[in-house]
Amino acid sequence: MRLSLNQATTRPYGLAETARAASAAGVRDIGLWLESVAEVGTAEAGRILRDTGMAPSSMSRVGFVADKEGVELEAAIDASKRALDVCAELEVPYLAFIPGGLGAPVRQSTDAGEARVRDALERLAPHAAGTGVALAVEPLHPLQVCDRSVISRVAQALRVIEGLPAERFGVLVDAWATHWDPELREAILLAGAQGRLRGYQIDDFVLPLPTPDYANGRVMPGEGWIDLRSISSWVAEAGYSGPVEVEVFNKDIWALPLEEIIDRMRSSAAASIPGIEIEERAR
Repeated sequence: MRLSLNQATTRPYGLAETARAASAAGVRDIGLWLESVAEVGTAEAGRILRDTGMAPSSMSRVGFVADKEGVELEAAIDASKRALDVCAELEVPYLAFIPGGLGAPVRQSTDAGEARVRDALERLAPHAAGTGVALAVEPLHPLQVCDRSVISRVAQALRVIEGLPAERFGVLVDAWATHWDPELREAILLAGAQGRLRGYQIDDFVLPLPTPDYANGRVMPGEGWIDLRSISSWVAEAGYSGPVEVEVFNKDIWALPLEEIIDRMRSSAAASIPGIEIEERAR
């Protein structure tokens, strides 16, 4: 497994400067965000990646369908199709799919939310097949079930995509979002056995939270309480050998100079995952 920088970790910085700094630091893979690509345009984003030698490991994010219907649902489906097209043009292997929450105030059951997600994925299947890009369902922490994701466990995500083509529908495992699950190892191994383990993201959890904003309170790998070594060993045991993205949402980290963020990410990842491939900084 090799190190990848997810753009969430360097959110205030644009694609061009981030790609140049990451490449200079020996990081060769990058998790893209649709908003960042849109700022420069798909063609320019492709040029930036080629010029810096960076390979896209993923694209974030689409979905948010569990609490939508009518015009809002159609808009979300259309946005997902456009994002798949962008991924195909940039040769991004998978697009992160966030299921969407129950709605606030809560007006439906988890089962109903899952059914909406499954229906949306079935509708997207032909377009995904046409682009050759996979959709990776990303479980989020249970505290986000009302506003962001009715799916909080890897096993639950596998149940929702059961029967859909494995080459086009998989799961994205984020350590911060799933580390609490006592059945995580079994679910990761099942995802690997089914050929559905699309990506792996690392970050860390600590108390007290760095910020009252729970979702933006993550810290660098190894700076918190998550047993990343065990989770990473399960991911490897499941057969995953692709990029490991560092995805940290933290306003204090975003305020740092870009090169400092990337250096801190490199050292944190190296300390947290023995054997992860990280190139030497360019001289």
